[in-house]
Amino acid sequence: MKPVSKDDNFYFLFYALLVLFFGCAVMQQFYPQGQKTILFLIIITLASSIAGIHKERALYRSWYGLLLITALVSGVFSFLEGYNLSIVTLSALAVFLFSHIYSALKQVMKAKTVTPNHIIGSICIYLLLGFAWSTIYLLILEIFPNAFNGLEEQVWLTNLFNAMYFSFITLTTVGYGDISPALPIAQFFVFMESIIGSFYLAIMVASLVSIRLAQSQSQ
Repeated sequence: MKPVSKDDNFYFLFYALLVLFFGCAVMQQFYPQGQKTILFLIIITLASSIAGIHKERALYRSWYGLLLITALVSGVFSFLEGYNLSIVTLSALAVFLFSHIYSALKQVMKAKTVTPNHIIGSICIYLLLGFAWSTIYLLILEIFPNAFNGLEEQVWLTNLFNAMYFSFITLTTVGYGDISPALPIAQFFVFMESIIGSFYLAIMVASLVSIRLAQSQSQ
């Protein structure tokens, strides 16, 4: 079996994210109480996202591994022992996601040639942005239960799909209005996500086109 490398790592991440998002939708539709399954899907998905990191980059692997272990252990303790460690779990997931977005951006933006893996990578970054922002919204909801209209105060994994839905609707600046921010701190992160989502598409498309043009001229 061919090992995952930086030349094809985004394919694995892309499919893993699709499985995660669809799995969350199915669980929300048919079994909203299946939080343990969703947590398992999240950990597997994020673990697959670091598969392409070179073995020599031990610091990166250790950092990502520590964050995943923290999220997993705190999540398991929340289920088994009855402790409310949601803030710890969500914080670890948010730091992991934004750290990985930064690493993925460096790989895509520093490319000298445009390959299908880089195009898939730019899509993965967009998906990770929406996922990362949903963890921020869930964190806000843990601290301020009335921060959003349309999101009830309940276990964060039960709210995960609704938070992701709202995050991607905000990221794409569609804004249906069925979920909306009610407090200033929530409103700040909502309009920041809208701005970042708009600028990301413009900057990424321009960057890929310029790299492609430079690649054609050199050939």
